[in-house]
Amino acid sequence: MNKKRRMTAFVLLSLLMIFSLSGCKVSKKKVEKSSYYQELLKKYEQLQEQNKELQEESENQEKISEAEEKAQERAEKFLTKIERDQLVKMEIGYADSMEDSLAIDQASLLDIATDLAKKADLTSKYTPDQLSEEQELLYEYVLYDENNAIYELMIYEEDYVVFSDLPNDVYYIPTASALGDAFLKNRIDYPSSTTLHLMADSSLMADSKNRIYTHDLAVETAVYIRQMKKDKTSRKKVEEVWKKDAGFDGNDEADIYDYEPDSMTYEYYNHGDTLKLIMYERYFCLKNADGDESWYKADKAEIQGIKDILKKYREAKEAEAKESKKSSGSDTKSKEEESHANEIAEESVVSE
Repeated sequence: MNKKRRMTAFVLLSLLMIFSLSGCKVSKKKVEKSSYYQELLKKYEQLQEQNKELQEESENQEKISEAEEKAQERAEKFLTKIERDQLVKMEIGYADSMEDSLAIDQASLLDIATDLAKKADLTSKYTPDQLSEEQELLYEYVLYDENNAIYELMIYEEDYVVFSDLPNDVYYIPTASALGDAFLKNRIDYPSSTTLHLMADSSLMADSKNRIYTHDLAVETAVYIRQMKKDKTSRKKVEEVWKKDAGFDGNDEADIYDYEPDSMTYEYYNHGDTLKLIMYERYFCLKNADGDESWYKADKAEIQGIKDILKKYREAKEAEAKESKKSSGSDTKSKEEESHANEIAEESVVSE
């Protein structure tokens, strides 16, 4: 007996009992035609309809949850693949036209592109449609791996990103637009002669932890180095000091790893060429695109000045990233709980 029949029987039985107690004899047909019975039956049918809608809604919600879970798993696998694969080339262009795109195959820049995928946080602040309406589409990055797989990223204002393979999701990636800004927007070519001039003309710089610094920082650090108090020296003289500090005398043979102190390396990308600034506690080295080195000795305070410039920039970017992440409503809880401070805060192994 289904629910409707059980309800009908219950209603009939109730009415029959009422009429029996009142001394009246009624037929089933008369009860079914009564307004009271019809009212009860109507309410019962309404409840049945509501129950059906709730069941359908529950089933649809389960399907949506399963679809979202599968989509999330697919997204995680996709991002993990970018992180894992060895990139061999990156193409950067304006989103409205890739005709004037720039191809990059420098290993350190490809490492930076890989690290961008690691920082991708799924956000609920925008849907892709809302993002396209409210934020300007700036650049398109195309990544190529060793197996000829292609990954396309559309970069919007405020570092929001949509992957072509994940068209239904929006991600927030701190400094995602920096590569496009550096190699397209801020390409400033002028005659350069010295290593410092070339450093100042660089589109982008990054340290050995793949932390990105903009063209403005390249200019500021190059200007600071030019103006700082420093003495020209040589690698040979510097090594003699290092060996002595490590307890070796002039006749001892030692491997470089036994006496060279910790350092931090910064790479400057100058329109296809790479220059380096290598900083130690009391020395620093400038290396041009040909590998020629210039060594300098300076006080700790002078070298600290370079570090302070970079640290100030990272702290500002950290505050900006936290504010953007707070307003973006990231759905990835584990990434919300993990601060970007470890990526942005001062991590230089050079002694303070």
